[in-house]
Amino acid sequence: MNGTQLQEANKKVAKSRFHGHPTLKCRTVPRYPDTAEREFKRITNAYVKLLNAELKARLPALMKAYKAERSDGRRYDDMRDLERLVRSVFQDIAAALEQKLGDFSLSDRVSGIAKMTKNNSFREWKRAVHDTLGINLLDDYYSAGFYQEYLQRWIDQNVLQIKSIPNTTLDRMREIVLDGYRNGTSIRDMQREIQETYNVTKHKARMLARDQVATLNSQISQAQQRDAGVTKYRWLTSHDSRVRDCHAELDGQVFSWDDPPEMWYETQSRGVVYTGRHCHPGEDYCCRCVAIPVFEFDTMSIPMSDNDA
Repeated sequence: MNGTQLQEANKKVAKSRFHGHPTLKCRTVPRYPDTAEREFKRITNAYVKLLNAELKARLPALMKAYKAERSDGRRYDDMRDLERLVRSVFQDIAAALEQKLGDFSLSDRVSGIAKMTKNNSFREWKRAVHDTLGINLLDDYYSAGFYQEYLQRWIDQNVLQIKSIPNTTLDRMREIVLDGYRNGTSIRDMQREIQETYNVTKHKARMLARDQVATLNSQISQAQQRDAGVTKYRWLTSHDSRVRDCHAELDGQVFSWDDPPEMWYETQSRGVVYTGRHCHPGEDYCCRCVAIPVFEFDTMSIPMSDNDA
């Protein structure tokens, strides 16, 4: 059926739910894709462990060479030899990680996360439409290329991001060793700095998982709602202690998909500072908020199963 026929069919099925009102609040709260986020964290943790294994295997020899170079005081004449050795060791680590990444099947694993997020989003959207409007979604409508643009772009971006995790880390560790030699840093202090750098990398990898799953979930939700004629949503936070003040203030408010709210943060010295960034739920960094659809009687265009039509 064409667009006009679909809208009329939607109205026929859902009319009694609106009770003469132009809009209808969604009766369900979509579940955040926690399983996909946990799996993404497991993947990033596993990759960071590969980095840690290479560091443990190769750094002892480097520390031994470093100790030998400094055994009789600061020997700046040997700096170039040490620098060549340091660069060689870290290049070997990077090459070994690249090899292991091929065996790690990263692209397939990230694709699996995208599929889990997509399935969760569709399941929650289907539940929202059925419980609120009494309409059964046409499953095949979403099985073709509906999600492909969002999924493939997200997969490609995240494969690149995970691959790049060691680059900054290895560069920083290399500088720690070279600066340590120049400044006379003890091996114990140098090892502590290297460990701290690794811990920061591990934390960033975990945050990447949360941020990226939330982003994909937001993109898919927006696509589904817009395609169904939903032009507005109600902002909903996770209602826990980790919700930032800006998002807590947005909780329960209704916004247009064409006009996302501006983000802000509060400082002691300047008070509220607006960032200039406008975000829908899930688009801000590590945001776990979700968009609850506001169904409109006159704009509904929801693909229905044959049983409803």
